[in-house]
Amino acid sequence: MGVGSEVSIAQLIYFVHAAENGSMTAAAEELFVAQSAVSTSISLLERKLGTTLFLRKRAKGLELTADGRELLIRARQILTSIRDAVDSVSPNALSGVLETACFKTLAPFFLPPIWARLSDACPTLRVKVTELSCPETLHALKERRIDVAITYDIIADAAVHFEVLQKRPAYIGLASNHPLASRSAISLRELADEPFILLNLPASREYFLNAFTSNGVAPNISYEFESFETVRSMVAGGHGYTLLNQAPSHELTYSGLPIAAVPVLEPVTPLNVVLAYRTGEHLTAKAEAFTSICRKVVQQSGEQAGS
Repeated sequence: MGVGSEVSIAQLIYFVHAAENGSMTAAAEELFVAQSAVSTSISLLERKLGTTLFLRKRAKGLELTADGRELLIRARQILTSIRDAVDSVSPNALSGVLETACFKTLAPFFLPPIWARLSDACPTLRVKVTELSCPETLHALKERRIDVAITYDIIADAAVHFEVLQKRPAYIGLASNHPLASRSAISLRELADEPFILLNLPASREYFLNAFTSNGVAPNISYEFESFETVRSMVAGGHGYTLLNQAPSHELTYSGLPIAAVPVLEPVTPLNVVLAYRTGEHLTAKAEAFTSICRKVVQQSGEQAGS
């Protein structure tokens, strides 16, 4: 009989919670058990596996070892499979927790209408969402920290399937009083010497800069921000121009000033708004319910934008 047969589900649950919280005390509080139960369970698990899963650091808490990181991925998969098995024969398959993520700049556009529909369609389903960049989203999916995400297809990864929901072409953002704001299209070359305000998020940065370099243009980067709305407000204030994909339903920024969105004359690869989930795996009933609503919301927003 192997070691695996001696490992209990409770030990895996305690281990996962301790790893995610970086603390046995925090894990115990989250699970409503004594701290000694968590520490004893994990020590016993380490003894059975014959390896150290955590480095105990007094000031910094718990730090996963290489074996601990590997077990965390596998343990999440095991616990998800168990939940799925229970859900498959449960009349309340749409109850419980679903872990999701949303790309930071897409969250304000899509999460409110998605949550409005979720509360009506799945009142017993609790969907937890984390705002992540594209690289962070792929990492979270492969580590099984989330089950599905709404993001852009900036980075390809064979382990993650992208279901395209909406195509978002790039556009040039200008202050409404800019001399070129009323044009039907603008060449990037015409703006090469003007201050460029860059949305600086992981992978997004490379996408926007590639739009210039692939067309033989070197942008004059004057400002870089991680906030979508900071970029738009700076543009509206006349401090430069930008390149973006997602456009709000109105022209106003947080500052109260408008921004003009003008198509790019040169060919720039559009971004797709996608549902991302692990390749080759069936979605759970909870994930299916969530993705079904996401499809309708994103599709409807695309139809409204095109009208």
